Amino acid sequence: MDKSVINFLKTKSLSTIETENIEQKLETWKQWYNSKVDGFHNYYVYDGNRKKNRTRLTLNMPARVCQDWADLLLNEKVEISSNDENTERTIRKLLQQVNFYVRGNNLIEKAFALGGGFFIPYWDGEKTAQKYITQDFAYPITYDSGRLLECAFASNKTLGGKRYTYIEVHTKTSEGFYVIDSFICESNQKGTLHEVGASFYDKFNIAQKVITQSKIPLFTQIRPNIANRDVFDSSYGTSIFSGVTDYFAGADLCYDAYINEIKLGKKRIFVDGSVSKINIHPDGSMSRVFDPNDDVFYSMADLDEAGKPILESNMQLRVNELDTALQTQLNLISQGCGFGANGYKWDSGNVSTATQVISENSKMFRTMKKHELLLNDAIINMAKGLLYVEKTNNPNAKINLDAELSVDFDDSIIEDTAEIKRQATSELTLGLISKAEYFRKTRKMSEDSAIEFVKQMRQEQLDEALQAQITEEPPTE
Repeated sequence: MDKSVINFLKTKSLSTIETENIEQKLETWKQWYNSKVDGFHNYYVYDGNRKKNRTRLTLNMPARVCQDWADLLLNEKVEISSNDENTERTIRKLLQQVNFYVRGNNLIEKAFALGGGFFIPYWDGEKTAQKYITQDFAYPITYDSGRLLECAFASNKTLGGKRYTYIEVHTKTSEGFYVIDSFICESNQKGTLHEVGASFYDKFNIAQKVITQSKIPLFTQIRPNIANRDVFDSSYGTSIFSGVTDYFAGADLCYDAYINEIKLGKKRIFVDGSVSKINIHPDGSMSRVFDPNDDVFYSMADLDEAGKPILESNMQLRVNELDTALQTQLNLISQGCGFGANGYKWDSGNVSTATQVISENSKMFRTMKKHELLLNDAIINMAKGLLYVEKTNNPNAKINLDAELSVDFDDSIIEDTAEIKRQATSELTLGLISKAEYFRKTRKMSEDSAIEFVKQMRQEQLDEALQAQITEEPPTE
């Protein structure tokens, strides 16, 4: 969060919501997500004479947790359907156009780490596009009953080698329509932002003000569906690993100890100086008794005073104990982040996703469905925003802005979707279910949407049959 942006918004009579120390939280979450936590991953040890700087090894489990949730919640199998065929065809085209399945997956990963993210559709001058930004670039203005109604977003833009701050503000008029104000700013020596001239907006292809006819915001917030422990009705989302960072610390401590155990337990052979000297060959050439590149040997003076010119040091490794300790920490991480008690497995030096049967009463299934509650509404609102931008700038597009939209999430880890479609097709062929029931089962449509979809298909088939009949009739003389 940039204080200069907050101060600039105040000059425009806009006050951002500051109900908690979000800057400190975001910094903590970022450090854990990057596995570079000050004072933990970089630390000092005292050897009795001086302090030594050390770097603790890490398993990068915070990033792994966020990646796994992103892959579960948004992948190529997630589909958006509509009861209007043309609208559905258009939204699928738009999703490909804005690279939703790649950028959206990346945003969910970052949002689960930093507490939230935003989809912001816009017209780039030629086509519908979409921004994907994280919570640390958002400045909430109005929040009510769990919904963010007005918000500002800041980012950086570069022109001629100079960096500018771009601020986009989404607010509502008294009639309920959204207005998007854009500001391009540069900072003075004191770090205060001030607007640049109007010509810069043309250079960046940005409209200074857009008055929309939309009563829904053209930004959509996504976040993990977990409560903010500090401020219950907060406009900011909470990281998926908020409150469980001690488990990540425990895992990294175990992993660091595991690697150090192997390094410190390396076999060594201590050799007295008298037997590690240089040999002189008959031809006058010289060579060392032991290979100097073989680091298992360590030469020591007067070692043979004990009567043994060669001593072997072969320390026993505590690998089994460390394996158990590390698996315990992974179990805690898995449980704390919603995957159940055995979501991760330490096996042969790697962390893998444990093979498990996901049932409808498992913790992982319930947590996934819990996150989908928020993500479902977010994806639908995002799709409506894309459709609105496309329809506004392309009036000839066949889009019904009032069409019903639904999201079919990937439940293949719980249910065999291919088997469901095969069985539904068989039942439809035998006349055991209606076409509407078929679409409800296979495309996760609501009952009303499925009935409307079947009616629309039937009407299109009738229209096509009528057109074919007219074409086939011979001309009258």
